[in-house]
Amino acid sequence: MLQEDVTPGSFAAALVHASRQQVDRLVLYADKGAALAARLEQWFRPEEGSASSPSVEVRFVDGSGSEPAAPEPMPVVLPGPAGADPLLERLRSAGLEVVLEQGEWRGELLGLEVARVVRWPPETGGDGELHIEPGVGRFDRDAAAAMHQGESPDEGLRRASAWCRSTASRALRSIPSACSRGHAGCARWRWRRQSRSARPTWRRLRPPSLPTASVTNARPGALGRTTAGVPVLVVFGAGSALELLAVAADTRELHLPAGLLRVVLAPKDRLAIVDELAQRAEASGRGPVELIEMEPPWAA
Repeated sequence: MLQEDVTPGSFAAALVHASRQQVDRLVLYADKGAALAARLEQWFRPEEGSASSPSVEVRFVDGSGSEPAAPEPMPVVLPGPAGADPLLERLRSAGLEVVLEQGEWRGELLGLEVARVVRWPPETGGDGELHIEPGVGRFDRDAAAAMHQGESPDEGLRRASAWCRSTASRALRSIPSACSRGHAGCARWRWRRQSRSARPTWRRLRPPSLPTASVTNARPGALGRTTAGVPVLVVFGAGSALELLAVAADTRELHLPAGLLRVVLAPKDRLAIVDELAQRAEASGRGPVELIEMEPPWAA
C-alpha cells in the first residue's frame, strides 16, 4: 500500500483495511510520514506467537526505490515555566481548568482556551515576567489587548468566560456529532476531558503535557489512578475519528509505558474499527486497553 503522507488516521485505516482483506503481511510505502508510521507500528505489533495479523513493514520511498523506515523518536515533554503558581491559582479561582501542554500553561472552559500564561520578553519591551493573557485563542488574545487596553486580567477572564458559557456553548452543542476535526472537534474532545475530570471518582486525573504542533492535532488525555490505585491514562474522543486509537497508544508510550489505557467515547461512536484497533493494541503486549462508553456533556 502506498500513502503519500502518512498520518495516525491513515495508518490506522491501513491496518484495518489489511486485516479485513485477511492478508498476512502489509508493506506500507510512504513518501512523507514514514518515520511516524514506523513508530506507531510498534504499538500495534503483535507479540511473538500472537494470532493477530497482519504483520506490518513500513518503508520510506526514496526516488525509484525504498528502504526500511526508522521509527521517529518520541517527542520531548516540555515543563511549564517556573514561578507560575500564583497565576495558575487565579485561573483556577476563575473556574478554569488549568492545562499544561507543550510547555505552556492554559486556562480552559468547556474545552476552549480562554487564557494563557505568557512571559513578556524584554527584547520586545516586556518586563520579563509571567502574565495572564485572556482571550479565546491567540488571535482573540491579541485583539483583546488592542481593544481593551487598561482592562485587568481578571476582567478579561470574566469577559472571555462569559462568552464561552453562552455563545460557544450553544455553538458546540450544534456541531454534527460526526464532526471530529478542526477547532470545533478539538473543543469537544477537550470539553469531554474537562467534564470527566470533574467527576468525584476521577479527581486524580490531570491533563498530561501532550506534545503537538497544534491543539487540533492532539487527543486530550489525563493521567491518574483508578479507584483500585492502578495508574491509568485516559484519552477522550468525540466523533468517529480513525486516529483515536493510534494517538492514544502513542500517548501511552510517552506518559505511561505498559500502563492501563482507557479510551472514552460516546456509545454511538464505538464502531467495529475502534474495537479492532483496540484489540490489536492490546495484542502488542504493551499494556491493557479498555474502551469506556459515556454520553458526552453536550448531549444533555
